[in-house]
Amino acid sequence: MSESHQKLLIAILCLISITIIGTLGLMFFEGWSVFDSLWLTVVSLSTTGYGDIVPQTFGGRIFLLTILVSGLVVVTYSLGTIINILMETQLASMRGNARMTKTIDKLENHVIVCGAGRVGGNVADILKAEGVPYVVIETNESLVDQMRAAGHPVLLGDATQDDMLHQAGLQRARGIICALSNDAYNVYVVLTARAVNPNLRIVSRAVQPESAVKLRHAGADKIISPNQLGGHRMAMAMLKPTAIEFIDTLFAPHNVEIQLEEVLITEKSPLANKPLQSFFNRETCNLIVVASLRDGNVKMNPSGDDIALPGDMLVLIGSGAEMDKLAAKIA
Repeated sequence: MSESHQKLLIAILCLISITIIGTLGLMFFEGWSVFDSLWLTVVSLSTTGYGDIVPQTFGGRIFLLTILVSGLVVVTYSLGTIINILMETQLASMRGNARMTKTIDKLENHVIVCGAGRVGGNVADILKAEGVPYVVIETNESLVDQMRAAGHPVLLGDATQDDMLHQAGLQRARGIICALSNDAYNVYVVLTARAVNPNLRIVSRAVQPESAVKLRHAGADKIISPNQLGGHRMAMAMLKPTAIEFIDTLFAPHNVEIQLEEVLITEKSPLANKPLQSFFNRETCNLIVVASLRDGNVKMNPSGDDIALPGDMLVLIGSGAEMDKLAAKIA
């Protein structure tokens, strides 16, 4: 427990104690009921002073005077402690966001994750494991503290606010993942992101399946329904356990035995305008070309005679070591 919270606990205990003492004292000196004694004690400590009930005995007045003086000290101390905690929390939040803003200003071609709940938190873990630059936007302060403690770059704020998206570097980002728990919020973020950066890749969560159409119209490139996806995976795990186990292996973090990777063929790439077999073979590069994407069309298991053209996207499967060799060759 921090020092400020310890002071707040002490202040609360003092308030409760002086209220109890005042109530019992007035019951003793004036012979009043518990409610009347408590009423006058609270009214006196809050400096309201209705005047509907006043002590009649000399002892009761002296006692209430003592309670008033002591109570004012306790109340002043308590209010000061509460204000101090609120200011510390606000300043800590501002300092945290300022540090994160400096880090984010240096990011290029990064991914913005909106929401750090169960879905967004898992997304952040995967991006961190893959070494992809990213930033998370979250409104829950305690969740932000947890994410930052785990080493995630997190901004405290509302992802539906344009300023927050710009602060996260929306114009420089490669993509945005809308993982908020409310479909209406996801639609709004998608609309804003698409308007600001037309080339952005947008992946959105759909809590309700019927929201997928709205998200698509708003500009989302890919819509994921965790409920449907989870149900499908569970059914397939029962019906085709070996195939699902293999797929899980492909996407396991830090898996060096088998990896699935995408390679974009550029004009300067050593693979450009060459047949696939000239580069992907057991002697040169022992990777399997699973698919080739060209102009939005997917060709599964392309032939070795197929020519890799600039703009093609190759989907490869193989070991982590071979992937590293390929990266070094085409760098």
